[in-house]
Amino acid sequence: MTLKKLTSELEKATKTALENRHRFMVILCSKDLEKLLKTAKKLYKKYEKIRKKLKEIEEDLLIVGRSEFLEKSKDYFEGKFVHYKDVQYVLGETYSSLILDITNGFHPNDLGIVVETIAEGGMILALSPPIQEWQNLKSKWHEELVSEPYTIDDVVPRFYRRFIKRTLLAKGIIIYDLDKRKLIKPYEFEKVEESREEIILPEEEREISKKLYKLCATQDQVRVLELFEHYFDRKKERKAVVITADRGRGKSAVLGIVTPYLIWRMFKVLKRPVRIMVVAPTPYAVQTYFKFLLKAMVRVGMKFRVKESGKLITVVNSKYARVEYVVPRRAMIEKDYADIVIVDEAAGIDVPVLWKITEGVRWMIFSTTIHGYEGAGRGFSIRFLKRLESCEDVEIEKIHLNEPIRYGKGDPIEKWLYDVLLLDAQPAEITEEDIQAIKDGKLEFEEIDKDKLVENEKLLREFFGIYVLAHYRNRPSDLVILLDMPNHKPFAVKVNGKVVCSLHIAIEGKMDDETIKKIAKGYKPKGQIIPDLMLKHYWDYDFPKYVGLRVVRIATHPSVMRMGIGSWSLSRIIDWAKSRDMDWVGSGFGVSPELLRFWLRNGFIPVHITPQRNEISGEHTVIVLKPLKMHVEEKVDMINTDFTRRLIEYLADELRDLETETAIGLLKSLRRDLEVDMPNFGKIERRRIKKYFQGQSLYEYVSDLIRPLVRYYYSKRDKVDLDEEEERILVAKCLQLKSWKDLGENFKVYKTLLKAVQKIWKKYYEEA
Repeated sequence: MTLKKLTSELEKATKTALENRHRFMVILCSKDLEKLLKTAKKLYKKYEKIRKKLKEIEEDLLIVGRSEFLEKSKDYFEGKFVHYKDVQYVLGETYSSLILDITNGFHPNDLGIVVETIAEGGMILALSPPIQEWQNLKSKWHEELVSEPYTIDDVVPRFYRRFIKRTLLAKGIIIYDLDKRKLIKPYEFEKVEESREEIILPEEEREISKKLYKLCATQDQVRVLELFEHYFDRKKERKAVVITADRGRGKSAVLGIVTPYLIWRMFKVLKRPVRIMVVAPTPYAVQTYFKFLLKAMVRVGMKFRVKESGKLITVVNSKYARVEYVVPRRAMIEKDYADIVIVDEAAGIDVPVLWKITEGVRWMIFSTTIHGYEGAGRGFSIRFLKRLESCEDVEIEKIHLNEPIRYGKGDPIEKWLYDVLLLDAQPAEITEEDIQAIKDGKLEFEEIDKDKLVENEKLLREFFGIYVLAHYRNRPSDLVILLDMPNHKPFAVKVNGKVVCSLHIAIEGKMDDETIKKIAKGYKPKGQIIPDLMLKHYWDYDFPKYVGLRVVRIATHPSVMRMGIGSWSLSRIIDWAKSRDMDWVGSGFGVSPELLRFWLRNGFIPVHITPQRNEISGEHTVIVLKPLKMHVEEKVDMINTDFTRRLIEYLADELRDLETETAIGLLKSLRRDLEVDMPNFGKIERRRIKKYFQGQSLYEYVSDLIRPLVRYYYSKRDKVDLDEEEERILVAKCLQLKSWKDLGENFKVYKTLLKAVQKIWKKYYEEA
């Protein structure tokens, strides 16, 4: 077969896509890169010709690939050339067509980003190896991911196998084998209803300038501006607007469009420059917001200066406002200086951190993705939004954007992308019958065969649907790691055949002496998270030799949470590890009081905390272990003791901002008394402390005695009977050295601390 059939399919696809405001894809398969590029050029020329005939204005062409591909492509195409490592920079941009290098596979997160930049009528021209090669294709990315002592030979590319299988079933895609001159898949199209709602702008002049309304690309965006007309008419102390949407619906753009209005209104009241803090998981996530903010400021004649960091906009200054991007970790500290806090891609920030960022803030705006690569937004909806709604002083307005910006409804490429990357995975529907079965203890624990999982679409979607709901930074790459990596395994807990708890575990350890020596000298092994940490922080040369199981993810179906399923699942995983003669079970997680309680309740022992918060999530990471053998238990107990000694010191400095409830949970996990001497107070010191107990002296005059006493108290397992409030104030003031202002600054706080110190003094010294 000649290329005639292919060009005929291309013509049909181009016309149909333009008529329906959709996109289409052509996948060319060959072993020969030059042949692929030559044919791609011919097809692209043909495509351009058809578009021009239909009076379509050509926009930019985006070419994405690896170094060799990009170099060779420059002889065939003109456009914007982007290396895979730089794809984050195109987030939020729009192109007419895409030439995509998938000759050596691709990173799933990159696929999502670049495909979503293509506008209606656009062609995605993917250059692929022969189609049968996807069955065993291993990319450079696989090589970077595979844990030692495994090698690339142990990797099974199940993700790519499923990718090509689902692609062969998708609409809007043409696949052609250049080597065999054979059309593998012709263009198929499914008609949908009218794909664009007419944009109707308000006729009369409103608070928000018509110039800003004219920047809206959809009626959904117009509705957002209409909602903001009344943003400052709040009925309660605090106000929040929540914008939800799938990717590519223009939520970040509309926030940028409305910001000059927010600045103008606040400037009139404050009579000083307005401070707007824009928070998001990464600076890449806010580039669309800033681009549209600049467009909107130009439109209303507001002069500005832009500050960039590494080609990314981070600050926009004007005479009326300072709009600044702030990472979540910094936002928790600086939120009080902001007049308005805008959180873009809120689902990419963990709920406890999000809560801390917005606590007490008067004017808040949230935008979040429901299905996306930055994080699944339903964790945000289920956990954060419910809590915000329970605040009596917060007035909340919600709006959802349905209409895509760059293309029409029912676009087959969006549907394909969501399918191959599992962005729209949904957990099973839970009935009353299922809930009763859980109460009756009819749970089944199952190790899932990965080959069967990838063949069973229903099971795969149920399994991953729980992660989409429960985890905040759920990315397509997580699917690849689980399916393809030899030391990663999926487990499920089912009721009546439905998945109610998904577990992702990784086998770690069993490292040889040579690798251990390399790690000790600074080498970072791939995968081996817990063994690497134990060696580098505790200089334990034996631990990396043990075989353990790290729980990467454990998530329960939101409809059946707090029914003990998570704990039951953990106990089954522990049994599974024991039956395979493993030495330990562990996990690492962004710590919150709730999560820490879960792991402690299940007998896990904290052994490490990162002194710095994660830049993106804003959390400290905690590592916990459960030893499964006597000699390992001995070792873990010793490590935990050392950990507690360090923790007591860290709390006054690096961990001063750690949630006090979390600090208490970690301190109380102590397995053995620390070998430290009890403070030796002489006659004068005892007299000073007595005066404090009698109310004749202040804490400030005896803090030099109380702090060593409290440090000593937490270095021992035996405790006095302190209530929650006493312990909270004791740890916050004496170990974290927080100010009275931080603690509430009232007489009750002073009294509570005095009472707690008295109880401890009484335990070690004479009557208080």
